[in-house]
Amino acid sequence: EAAGLTMLSYHCHSLHPAGVSCVGVLLESHISFHTWPDEGVITLDMFTTSSKPLLPALPEIERLFGVPRVNAETGEEEEPVSVWSHELRGFRTDEERRANVYDDNSDLSNWITSPLEVTKKQIVTVKTEIQQIDIWDASEREDLPSYEDGVRLGFGPDDPRWMQHEYASPTRLLFLDGALLAIADSDAEFHESLVHPGMFAHPSPKNVAILGGGDGATLREVLRHRSVEKVTMIEKDAKLVELARVHLPKMCNCSEIVGSTEVCFDDARVELVYQQPKDYFALNNLTDIDFLVLDGTVPETDREVPEHWFNDKKFVDAMIDSLSENGVLATQVGTAPTILDPRADLSVFRHRERFINSLEANPKIKSIFIYEEAHCGFYEPKAFLVACRDVTCRRHWYAETDEIDYAIYDRIGGLKDGKPSLVHYDGATQRSFQAPPRAWETVYCRREPEPFECAYRGLDKNAELFEFDPENEEESSFEIRMSKNKETGEEEVGVYAKVDMPEGSYLMPTHLAASFEVSDDSMENVHANTQIEGVDKATVIEDFIDFIDTHGHPSIQEGSGKNYVEVGGSFMMRISEDPEEANVRRWIPSHPDGGRPKFSPVYDRHRHSFDVFLVASRDIKAGEEVVKPVGLWDI
Repeated sequence: EAAGLTMLSYHCHSLHPAGVSCVGVLLESHISFHTWPDEGVITLDMFTTSSKPLLPALPEIERLFGVPRVNAETGEEEEPVSVWSHELRGFRTDEERRANVYDDNSDLSNWITSPLEVTKKQIVTVKTEIQQIDIWDASEREDLPSYEDGVRLGFGPDDPRWMQHEYASPTRLLFLDGALLAIADSDAEFHESLVHPGMFAHPSPKNVAILGGGDGATLREVLRHRSVEKVTMIEKDAKLVELARVHLPKMCNCSEIVGSTEVCFDDARVELVYQQPKDYFALNNLTDIDFLVLDGTVPETDREVPEHWFNDKKFVDAMIDSLSENGVLATQVGTAPTILDPRADLSVFRHRERFINSLEANPKIKSIFIYEEAHCGFYEPKAFLVACRDVTCRRHWYAETDEIDYAIYDRIGGLKDGKPSLVHYDGATQRSFQAPPRAWETVYCRREPEPFECAYRGLDKNAELFEFDPENEEESSFEIRMSKNKETGEEEVGVYAKVDMPEGSYLMPTHLAASFEVSDDSMENVHANTQIEGVDKATVIEDFIDFIDTHGHPSIQEGSGKNYVEVGGSFMMRISEDPEEANVRRWIPSHPDGGRPKFSPVYDRHRHSFDVFLVASRDIKAGEEVVKPVGLWDI
């Protein structure tokens, strides 16, 4: 009755030495069960051709067949344990399978309904006018208690319960239309990675907009920033927010954030708008959003999904137009690629590639960063993207570890109880985001035509290396000579080749690799210190500044605020305004389009190499002076 099925007939017989086996013929298919009394086990199989789902009958099945056992030692009743799997079989079109949240291609099936080894409990399932919302508790048989479980239960260091599954708390999972959106146990790792890299790429975000994010976790992370004055959260489904308040309290909990409220949605800085984001942007001429974050599911399929914002260039342009002059956009972009993936526009990641292409094509976007995080709790690492309207956001993105740590201290601070606000993101985490994994570079270079910089993904192994060794003149490929300047008649230092050096050869790579990096901020501080009145002049500092000004050059990564200073033999190479005289160029030539591309995992992965290495621009003969051109490092 609970499943809405009709019994036509059944047959039962006793098993030897104990138990019963029954089979029933249904109007819709059949049902069978077998019992093992000594083990206290009953197995049941139900097959139906009905369009009615079987999951609603599960509580009734557990009530009827889950008979509690009495523990022989304690005399207490033990709670029955149900282990079950739900499989959607039969003949369905691809469209019908995609529309069914229990299809074996869905996250809900892969994480919850299909695996027998997962212990699961349905918290709530609601089908709204917009989507189906599922919230489940789940744990695997091999799961062991977490650190928080041990603290909560008072485990000591040698407590045997650390190795017992029954003391492990289940994790809560949120699914929208069968797609896994959030995992409560690792939501901090995910949402801190989604929000804070982009927030700290902006000098002081005040006006923030969130598209989606109905579970409240993205909002929670945004509200940690003391600079934030207003947050507009545009969520298409009010029911999701309502359910999050009741069933996802940890994710929307702002009670420990200084200046906030118990529930994040109730913070005075927050305006909740229940509307389709596309409709909201169409009706509101927004131009002053400092930080815009997209928090929703990402399509990973070979079929077209025109309704998703990734595929709507007009909407992407509207989001970019809504940003302030130095505004930042952040979003998760799905599963991270592997080096085995085909061209992105020919794979299941075509929607992500189309979104990135839209950002690249918009003249208001100046820089795009891609990064991934493997600690979000999903089966594979999750990828994220940050896009900036101002190229100077590279200065914040490439900040040193201590700079990020101080920015977190200065802008976020601690919780009310004095504990750190963030559990995952810090300066070292940001450092790991600055260079995307190699798979991003590999897939990017499968674009057609191949991007210019892909020819410089690694040093040319066929090219020769010529080193300068002042302590071993016989082994050194260079020598230092004094000569008279033809124009001034003054003595000057020059670097000369001792051997023939073919075009494309690497010149002094070991010395150049030792070039040190100094930021614009550091230089400004050093300059300022020399101008303080009443302080004795520090000649060594002034000489240091002069050396940097003479032998340093800005990074070719425009807006990064980085400078590189040569400290080896290369800084003694003469600089000439005559292009015919110069025989040195930087390893990667200027990009044909000028500057560097807005989006390029190649440039992000090889920043230091591109900023320091030099090669012979033509064949250099033994005895010939090695000469740099003026503007060698100009962007």
